[in-house]
Parts: sequence; structure tokens; C-alpha cells
Amino acid sequence: MGIVILLMSMVCGTAYAQSKIIDIADYKGRYDTQDMTPFIYTLLENIPADNPVKLVFPEGTYHFWPEFAAGKYHCITNHDNGYRHFAFPLTGRRNIEIDGGGSEFIFHGRIIPFLIEDSHGVTLRNFTVDWEIPFTLEGKVTAADPERQRIEIEIPDEFGHAFENGKLIMRAEGWEERILGENIVFDPRTMATAYRSDDYYIPKPDNFDIRVTPKAPGRYELQTRFVRALPPVGTILTFKGVFTQNRHSPAIHATASSGVLVEDVTIHHCGGMGLIAEKTDNVTVRRLQVVLRKGSPRIITTTADATHFCNCRGTVLIEECIFENMLDDATNVHGSYVRVTGITAPNQVIARINHPQQAGYEFAGKGDEIDVVDGQTLLAKHTLRVKKSERINAHYIRLTFTSPVEGRLTVGDGLENMSWYPELIFRNNVVRNNRARSILVSTPRKVIIEGNTFSSMMSAILFEGDMDHWYESGAVRDVTIRNNKFLDGTYGGADFPTIFINPHQKKEVPGHPYERNITIEGNLFRTFNEQLLRAKSVGGLIFRDNTIELSEKYKPYNDLPTIDIRNSQQVVIENNRYKKPGKIKIVEK
Repeated sequence: MGIVILLMSMVCGTAYAQSKIIDIADYKGRYDTQDMTPFIYTLLENIPADNPVKLVFPEGTYHFWPEFAAGKYHCITNHDNGYRHFAFPLTGRRNIEIDGGGSEFIFHGRIIPFLIEDSHGVTLRNFTVDWEIPFTLEGKVTAADPERQRIEIEIPDEFGHAFENGKLIMRAEGWEERILGENIVFDPRTMATAYRSDDYYIPKPDNFDIRVTPKAPGRYELQTRFVRALPPVGTILTFKGVFTQNRHSPAIHATASSGVLVEDVTIHHCGGMGLIAEKTDNVTVRRLQVVLRKGSPRIITTTADATHFCNCRGTVLIEECIFENMLDDATNVHGSYVRVTGITAPNQVIARINHPQQAGYEFAGKGDEIDVVDGQTLLAKHTLRVKKSERINAHYIRLTFTSPVEGRLTVGDGLENMSWYPELIFRNNVVRNNRARSILVSTPRKVIIEGNTFSSMMSAILFEGDMDHWYESGAVRDVTIRNNKFLDGTYGGADFPTIFINPHQKKEVPGHPYERNITIEGNLFRTFNEQLLRAKSVGGLIFRDNTIELSEKYKPYNDLPTIDIRNSQQVVIENNRYKKPGKIKIVEK
């Protein structure tokens, strides 16, 4: 009680009243840098939520543990729901800034560093986020025996693991993963996912039951099935546990908030996405570095996307950032489809949230404009306005509209919230060495992608909408892709183009495209694989004034046409400069 009273007097007294700045240095001797969590929790509890305030840390290293952190059952879109702990619970705040002063914030166990919830005007700047022990397992391949389908790996001490009952398990600081699960191979020579890494994947159900024999401390023999070949000696085999269980600790979660700025922040690791924002207005991400720590044996940063924006609005601005070595995309901006499962009144329906990692998210609120989407074509056919939205449980919602639904929708149709989409500006960023794509874009608002450098194992830019897996919505209407460098991407082994426009329509309607108005101009494509652009169901596609060069970094493994356009209209391909031998192949159907 004495500590609480002391903190209250300092927050409400001189330090806060005169300058609205709280200097953590003023509390020296009253906190433990080996676990700052209880101090920060008490400090925030005693700052009036509506008062503008800036917390400034003296440069140093601060540790955070979950044991005395604020906690609750928490839903995070595109993550795994559950009881979660928070180091900085910024809930109901107005105009608060956390300035780390160049400090390192080191986290332990399953904890979410920053929760921004129901808040406005939140700034995070000048600090580094990392975990003492990562949520991944990484082992260098030291031997490979194709005949016996066995490899040997050597795991550095930094990765928490144990051998029990014939199993290699991940375990550290209060958590464990007993199934190695999702996996991918990296090449330490390039620091990227390995060339044709898809060949070395351990598929389900084999990655649930890998036979392990210990050989020496930190050295193990693994016997299992790989898709096509054993990973080469010298590469690094990585694991992150089971899908639907391994996204639990994103670095920053923003929800139901507005005016969020993340600036001059470095994220070396987290157990999920670096920044996940949902139902949030106006997010700026400037000079965010999701990068490996220098001198570290790790080859993975975030275990999912670097950034991700679901059902946001206003403007999402991402600029001057570096995103590397994630196990998913640099960013994904999209809405979400829900599927109509029942009509319960003349103006009321029941709809289902389908993907397990979207369970519990808020699809709509009063006054939102909802498009009714044909479940087969993904094309909008009517517009409704929400009168009332009620959550039945994590997967089902009841929506009441201001007008009747008869004749406007049927069971099986999709619903899309048109009130919650942002404009996107993605400029002057670097994306490299990660699994999956560089960026995914699904928003009907204006999109500008310029001045970036992309090099990912799959497509650099993906436009996609679907009602069969992730249920991500947002057919584009105004996209400009200009002055970017696309360097040696699509090296993972699958036949992906550099730019992929690929809506998942079960039925396409001639003359009624899903995507519209995409301009690709003034870019440099330096590539070893042939295909630069594959597109379908686009109205208004321009590919002009681009430079295409041959790279010899990797050996080509497909002979696809350079440009492949299907079921599209108003297509313009002109004034492109081809600095590579052979005939440029263009297919239009």
C-alpha cells in the first residue's frame, strides 16, 4: 500500500501537474529493472485516463514478466484467443506517449508488451522489443541421410528445448510446445528462406510426430518425411509449433482505437505479429524495424506478420521501415467477410465468423454500411445499413438492418463492412528474407505503394479476396504501384508471380471484374524467374514504363509467361524496357 500511495502522490503531484511528463528516472530505487511489470501496472493505474501524459524512460535495459501483469481473456484477430497478460495495458487512454529513450524492453514468457484498447492519441517511440528466449526452435543441419530420411541438427543454447519420452519439445519461461509443427528452412549464406524451401517442408501429420534421437547435448537426429528432399547440410531448420496455438504474444495490439503512432521502434522478436491493429482509425508506422539482432544466432524475427490491419479506417501510413526474416508478410491490409447462415426476421440475419483466428472480432456496429456479396462470385449485389449488432458468441452474430433483407440476400451469401476500410500508403520500405509475401492489399480506398524494395520467397504484392479460408475482403478500386524495386523474389519453389492478382471466385462473371484500377508503372523488376504479373478478374489494369532485368542469383524453375492476364478488361501494357534475352511472353485470355 505504501508503494501505491507514493506513486499516486508523484503522478498527481509535481511531476505530472507541472509538465505532464513522467520521467521514470524520478522513481529510481522504486522499481526493479529485472521485472518492471508491477511498477508500470501501478503507475498506469494511478494516471487519470483522460489526462495527456508522456512516460519517458532513461536509456537502459528493462525486463518484463507475466506473473504480476494485468490479464484477461482476450480476442485478437488473426491470432489465438485466450487468457493474456499485458506489460503496458493502455486501455481507455487519451493522448499518452511512451518514449523509451533508446531502451531495450526484454520480455519473458507469454506476455503482450503493448495493448492499445479503446484509446485515442497513443504514441510509442524510441525503444526495442525482444524476448530473452524466443518462441521458435532453430537448428543447423549438420548431417543428412536421404536413404534413411534422417537428418541431424544442432540447436544453440539460446533456444529453450528439452527431450522427453522420445520427443523434442520447445520449453522456456513458463510455456511449452510439445509439437514442433510448422517449419521452414533458412539459408545462413543469404539469411533468407532457402531457395526452393518448399521442397524441404515437413508436412502434416508428420510434423506432429517427428522421431527424435539425442546424439549429444544440443544435437539430435530427426527422422521424418520431407516433401521432396532433405534440407542441405549447413541450412537452418526452424519450428514454431502448431497452427492455432502459436500466435499468442504479438508485440503491439491496437483495437477500437484511433490516432496511433509507432515511430523509431525496433522489434527483434515476438510470438505473433509485430503490430496487429483492428477496428482502429488512422495508424502511422514510421521507421519501425523488424530486424534480427546483430550478433544473435537467431534467424527469425516475428513468428507471423510484421504488421497487419484488419477492419481499420482512416489512413494506414507505413514508411521508412525495414521488415526482415518474419515467418509471414510485412503487412496485410484487409476487411473480413462473414457468411449468412440464417434469416431470422424480415430485417435480421445470423452470420458466422468462419476462420478460427478471427473468432470474437467485432464485425459491425450501428450505422455501418454493409454490402451483400454473392457467395460464389464475391461480387456485391445490395447494400444494407446496420440498425443493431449483437454477438451471440465468438463465432456467430445477429445483425438487424434498417430495411428488409428479402430479395437482397440468401443463406450462403457473404457480408462485407464497407464502413471500415482504410486508405493505404506504403512507401520507402524494405522487405526482405521473410517467409510468404511482402504485402497483401485488400481495400477499396486509395492505395499508393511507392519507393519500396521487395524480396520475398513468394509474391511481392498479392491482391486476393476469399470466402473459403481466411475470409479476407476488400476488392481494390484505386491502386498505384510505382518506383519500386522487385529483386529476386518468388524463390521458395512454388509458381508464384512477382505481382499476383488472384481473387478466389468460385464463379467468374465476364464483364464484371472483382478488382479495379491497378496501375503498375516505373518499377524495376530484377528477376531470375520469368513471371512478373499474373492477374484475373481485373477492370482497368496498366503495366507501363517498367524496367525488367535478368538476374542470375538463382536458377529458374518455371517457364511461365512473363505476363498472364485472364478475364480482365481495359488492360494496357506499354513502354516497358526488357533488359533480358529471349522473347517476353504475354498471355491474355
